[in-house]
Amino acid sequence: MQITVIDVGQMQTQTGKNGRSYQFLEITYKNEQGQAQSKKLMSFGNPAVFKAAQTWQKGDTVDIMSEKDDNGYWQWTGLGKQDPTLSKPATKVTQGAETDRQIMIIRQSSLSNAVATLATHGTKLNAADVVALAQTYEHFVLHGSLGSATTEASDEAFSELADDVPF
Repeated sequence: MQITVIDVGQMQTQTGKNGRSYQFLEITYKNEQGQAQSKKLMSFGNPAVFKAAQTWQKGDTVDIMSEKDDNGYWQWTGLGKQDPTLSKPATKVTQGAETDRQIMIIRQSSLSNAVATLATHGTKLNAADVVALAQTYEHFVLHGSLGSATTEASDEAFSELADDVPF
């Protein structure tokens, strides 16, 4: 999920029930839907995220990876690759950088969808098959046809899936 930082609170120290002290800070942010929310980060929860959060400033855009814990609460488990053009709204983004960014988004989406598609077959996934199918998807998105995808393996992987889709 991508957030826009509104405020990073002051780091505070607290002592837990076990007698050990820890640090925490509260992040106020806008979520992808533009709603203001806050998240309390603990130094022991995910040290990498906690350390990175200390450097965030108002207006920074941050890609957060999260997952539900055993108690059903969303925990920030890591940071996605940070795009410096997203963190600096005043910076002018060149057309080439925007195009490269769009291609990277298409590739990431293609990889995710290739994994999801191949996982439905119940066989063990291997990287070569995933990449081959992702390249087929990417080619289709960028060129509007299956055309001559980059490898025979991607054509073969896609043709095997054709019978699975009802028309």
